[in-house]
Order: sequence, then structure tokens, then C-alpha cells
Amino acid sequence: MDKQIWTDKILSKADPHFKPRWEVYNEVVQNHLCKEKVWIDCGCGNNETVEMFGQLAGQAVGIDLTNNVEFKHNFVKGDIRKLPVHSGFADLITLRFVVEHFKNSLEYLDEFKRVLKKDGKIVIITTNILSPFIFIPRAIFPHSIKNKILTSIFKVKDEDVFPTYHRLNSPGKFFELQNEFIVKEIRFISDINNTRKWMFLILLCWHKLTSIKTLNRFRTNMLVILEKK
Repeated sequence: MDKQIWTDKILSKADPHFKPRWEVYNEVVQNHLCKEKVWIDCGCGNNETVEMFGQLAGQAVGIDLTNNVEFKHNFVKGDIRKLPVHSGFADLITLRFVVEHFKNSLEYLDEFKRVLKKDGKIVIITTNILSPFIFIPRAIFPHSIKNKILTSIFKVKDEDVFPTYHRLNSPGKFFELQNEFIVKEIRFISDINNTRKWMFLILLCWHKLTSIKTLNRFRTNMLVILEKK
């Protein structure tokens, strides 16, 4: 049986309402867009998200330091610590698996605050340091070994694995920002990767266990919505 069919069949029985993390994130982003909104996707990678949903906004641009951008429409090469736009420019900033790489999170957040309009939103999807799948490798392994594990288990390229610092990767850290931002929502999301069957089954079991309300905060990913005061 094809692996995708196999995993879909198991998921449909174990949790027919399950949505992959990308689907959850994309739905939230779309719900925050309209023709009156200006949107910046920070750390946009190949700019795929802006390519897919940019037409829903009045203006949309992806910003990243990378040169390897497949979708160059509405893309600017730049450092997201120094966004090339004037203050109060944007209604929405999105960060898809970017904040875990912030070595100094305040350096970035101060810039996002400058660029956002009052009541502007930041939508973040990132790893959750409370999850044992994130916390244990971080505590035990240096980046070089984590790199080898990730490339081997999840079949990703070496150059796609960046150093992580997890300075802003817990609910408590986001609530510490309440002098500058309102925490509108924190949602905990499971990542049920199906690259390898044995890993899929482990992650599925963890998803079911963390369906218990008191354990929900230990899921692997977080989706966070902040609003500028």
C-alpha cells in the first residue's frame, strides 16, 4: 500500500478531524487577509505563501535573505531585523518556522512593532519547547548532531537545517511581551510527519495523548497571534 494512503487511512480512523499544521496555519493567514490589508511574510523562504495568498491582500511581500527564491513575484531580499519599509506600514506580519532561529528575539520584535500599524497582527507558527520532541534533542545534542538526525529521519537537505535558539518558544515567553503586544491566541498543534512509518506512529500516539486538555500544551508546534497595542 502507498505510504500516503496508509497514513491517511490510519489518521482518518484515529482522528477524522485532524488538520496538518500547514493547513491550520494557512487558514489562519487567509482569515487575516483582505483587500484593505498590507501583509509582510518575514523569512518567507521561496515566497510560496505570498504566491498562494497574496492576491487576497491589498499589498503583499515576502522578505528573506535567501537568493534561492522560486516565486520572485512580490519578493524583496532583505534582513527582517531591518525591514525596508516605513513605520506603521503593515497590518499583518507572518512568520512560518522563523522565530525559533532568533538569537536575540527583542531585536526582531522591536522592528516588527515599528513596522506594524496600531492593532496590527503577527501570526506565528513555530516549535514548542515544552514538547519533549523539541526539548530533549535541544538539551542533549549540539547542532551538528541534530542536523544529522534531522536530515536522516526527515529526509531534508543539510542546507535546510538552520541553528535554533528557542528564545521565544514557550507560552510564557509570549506572555512576557504583554507590555508591547496583546496575546490574542495560542494554539497547540501536532506535527504528524509521515516521512517514516515508525516516526508517524510515535507522533500519532503523542497527538492522541496530548488531546487530553491538561497535556495539550506539550504538542510539538504552537500557533500564536499577537496584536500590537
